[in-house]
Amino acid sequence: MASKLDSALGDYLKAIKQYDLLTPEQECDLGGKIQAIGKAEERLANGEIDLREHERIQRRAAEARNQMVHSNLRLVISVAKNFRNRGLPMEDLVEEGNVGLMNAVDRFDPTVGSRFSTYASYWIDQAIRRAVQNATQMIHIPSYLMEQIGHMRLALRELEEELGRPPSIDELAEHMDISPRKASAISQAIRACTCPTQSTPADDGTSVTDTLPDTRTPQPHDAVFSKSDADFVSKMLSRITDREARVLKMRYGLTNGKRMTLKQIGKAVGLTRERVRQIEKESKHKLEEYVKEYF
Repeated sequence: MASKLDSALGDYLKAIKQYDLLTPEQECDLGGKIQAIGKAEERLANGEIDLREHERIQRRAAEARNQMVHSNLRLVISVAKNFRNRGLPMEDLVEEGNVGLMNAVDRFDPTVGSRFSTYASYWIDQAIRRAVQNATQMIHIPSYLMEQIGHMRLALRELEEELGRPPSIDELAEHMDISPRKASAISQAIRACTCPTQSTPADDGTSVTDTLPDTRTPQPHDAVFSKSDADFVSKMLSRITDREARVLKMRYGLTNGKRMTLKQIGKAVGLTRERVRQIEKESKHKLEEYVKEYF
């Protein structure tokens, strides 16, 4: 496994070793320059600085951000190794970890006093963990919705014990203090992300073949939800640009069921790998806001 990893990431590791690690003092200095861009907008609006000074602050922040990212790329490799053999190739783990690293750079507050590596490790870990979770789910559920699913499952158990029967959607909605429409949507999400357990044949003469589902005929609930899910996805994708929709479709195999890497998508649409990653990130952020509106 080690030789395979070295072979796959050898060139990348050689490239990032040229960037020196940062001292605590350098982290504070660079972090301050990045944070300054937030105040620069307000200072420009108040007339405290002119446009030239504002542009200078922006350039310094961009340079500081690049240096912070480059100097911590080895940290991403270190964290990503913990997620090998969980459904995603190492290349994708590193890509997702780099997204988490960039989020950490933008949010790092040097005045807190902690080392950046400690702070960034959390963001890198969460970005990779979310990607691994999404890769193993047939249907991707937003992280905020997963929390609501957990609340509903707890409410289901509480109401079943209290009522002695499965509760209705209206009863769940009242118990959770949400609208029946939202309760119904969360209930559909639970069905979507719940995998059926494997059944074993009973001792009544039932054969193994009898326990297998008939794949030739769709189940009634599948027939209902397959169209509504398709309509929902189509509606969401129509709210972003054609290029953004195309990138997402290729990235997650929505057209032919085959997921493509950022590099493959870049070649197909004539863009750099980094630009494709930015488009994916921006479009997913838009869709997440639209999904929040829906639920």
